[in-house]
Amino acid sequence: MANLHLPFGPVLMQDQLSQTTFDILNRQSKLARNKKDKDFRSKLAGNLEEEYMLEFDQKEKDIVYNELITKAQEYINQAKANKRIKKFGRPKKGSLEIQEPIWVNYMKAGEWNPAHYHAGYISCVMYLKVPNEIEEENIKSEHSKKSNQPSAGKIQWTYGETIQFSETFFTQIPKEKDIWFFPAELKHFVYPFKSDVERVSISCNFK
Repeated sequence: MANLHLPFGPVLMQDQLSQTTFDILNRQSKLARNKKDKDFRSKLAGNLEEEYMLEFDQKEKDIVYNELITKAQEYINQAKANKRIKKFGRPKKGSLEIQEPIWVNYMKAGEWNPAHYHAGYISCVMYLKVPNEIEEENIKSEHSKKSNQPSAGKIQWTYGETIQFSETFFTQIPKEKDIWFFPAELKHFVYPFKSDVERVSISCNFK
């Protein structure tokens, strides 16, 4: 019997936020919109009107950080199991920490996030709100419904060369409470959408 091997390329891991962490992130994201000193756009690649640093009280920080670090440690476990961790210079699971700040992205119609990568070893993106109108735009709108690659509001990761029997990108319409982990240096971007809605995501890095 033939054996299929997939020895190349980065590992992405999808998981779900707990309701408690989801609620804390939602609450602090809304509070950040009223604080001009939390504007984080100058540090980010996004072409968005609203991107803010988040802050937490100690109780909230313990809950959120513990959950995210535990999930990032599981990402390392999965990467190791799939032989995707280098023997030298690899992150130490026991000393993994969040590279502050955590930030929120409020994405509206016509905005986008160009191709970029992050600092640290590992990155994650979490979703607080992804309106159904974005998925429907990909299915029903005149500009997308006949495309062989409808992309409105989708996140896309890219890697590698274009050759036969290989893929160089991975695209997703995320769902509320989704959290995706990936190598911080992996290039990714978010396509714009036209629907009159707001898509809310949160990002952070681990070092």
